[in-house]
Amino acid sequence: MISLGAFVTSALCLLLLLAAVVDIWKLRIPNLFPIAILLLFPLWVYHAGWTPTLWQNAVLLLATFLGGALIFSRGWLGGGDVKLLAATALWFDFKGAAALFLFVAVGGALLSIVFILLRRIVPARLTREGNIPSLKARGPIPYGVAIAGGALLAVLSGQISPQPIPWYLRPLRIGATTIQSDSAASIMISWARDWIPSVE
Repeated sequence: MISLGAFVTSALCLLLLLAAVVDIWKLRIPNLFPIAILLLFPLWVYHAGWTPTLWQNAVLLLATFLGGALIFSRGWLGGGDVKLLAATALWFDFKGAAALFLFVAVGGALLSIVFILLRRIVPARLTREGNIPSLKARGPIPYGVAIAGGALLAVLSGQISPQPIPWYLRPLRIGATTIQSDSAASIMISWARDWIPSVE
């Protein structure tokens, strides 16, 4: 049976892939994708466990959305791209976001080169009559592909925050505070010390 963590990460990756495909096909990303990515995050937190550093995730969501809105106002990025990037940024802390933004930036540069080459290779008649606007000459670049690809690389390289707490470090008593409870690992170490005779 698939675990909750595997289900959530698989769903996240599938949403990113579908958003990239739709962006290539239609040059727009429906709100369904960023909303679904946002709604998946609480499930991930439930699986991984609450951590005090989650404020970083919230700050990144807000900062990415505001920064993206500014870029959108200049006409450099689409509204769907901004929402997808902001929703994805929620899944990372400051350290993980550095990898995310690096992957997206490099992916965007490579994507631009690929589409420039594709538009030169594909016959002009097909691009004029076809239903894929991203292949038309001087058309916009589907930057959602770079965002989705960069996010997938960041997810698969383990940059998501919070990371799941190993079972042997989790408190044994549900609801107990950190001071009141010991991890399974510390208890086992304590037992071992009690049972191993001291060497004089």
